[in-house]
Amino acid sequence: MKKRIDLHGKSHEEALIIVEEYLLLNSFDNTLDLELITGNSTVLQNKIIDNILKKHEFSHYIPNHNRGVMYITNSKIN
Repeated sequence: MKKRIDLHGKSHEEALIIVEEYLLLNSFDNTLDLELITGNSTVLQNKIIDNILKKHEFSHYIPNHNRGVMYITNSKIN
């Protein structure tokens, strides 16, 4: 089941803590499927990618039709 986290109204620092905590606590589940609503902040998205996703080897996808959403999984996205 896809989990949705909306980061609107959160500071970047708070958002990073929320995302990393959720991913690490749920990374044991082989079907991790997170819809992360970031708004159109490429700065926040890049911080999440660089500080969390790369470090813990999570895959992500940002659709062209909605740049304010990230889809994150712990399996490889082709």
